[in-house]
Amino acid sequence: MRRFGLDRLLRPLADVRPGEALTALLLTANVFLILTAYYLLKVAREPLILLGGGAEVKSYASLGQTILLVFVSSAYGWLASRTSRLALVMGVTIFFVVDLLVFVALGARGWAIGVPFYLWVGIFNIVTIAQFWSFAADIYTEEQGKRLFPIIGGGSSIGAVAGAKVAQHLAPYGPSMLMTVAVFVLLV
Repeated sequence: MRRFGLDRLLRPLADVRPGEALTALLLTANVFLILTAYYLLKVAREPLILLGGGAEVKSYASLGQTILLVFVSSAYGWLASRTSRLALVMGVTIFFVVDLLVFVALGARGWAIGVPFYLWVGIFNIVTIAQFWSFAADIYTEEQGKRLFPIIGGGSSIGAVAGAKVAQHLAPYGPSMLMTVAVFVLLV
């Protein structure tokens, strides 16, 4: 009698071969959580930036984000070349969690965090998504990636929708609640 495994269960979604299901599901869950957290943070940043200076400040902050990304990319490249893959992923995630906790604490004390948080969310989005796909490219061959992308891509799409839905329910409680829930999502 043949065992019914995850590989066979996922076959209607993608060409999953024996031994690939667990990794595909873990990557799917990972990108789901990243996108869920991002959409919570995206909803939190809007009132903060608009209250902190309005649409004009938001447009200048977008330019600042681009400039800041040049320096962040260089620092990330330097760190990535000196750190193991797992330590890098864990370290960057913990760094972002600690940053979020600092933003929550500063916001609770009445500090104006709108512009720094706006910049931070943009960097968070780019770094975590790029790091995720880089990690996926490290563990899959090109052929595996093409076959398994429907499952993993589904996780990102569903995570974006889930994050937006959760944010819709939490928005009345303010940006600090959205940030706090994002911390827990990232820790998972």
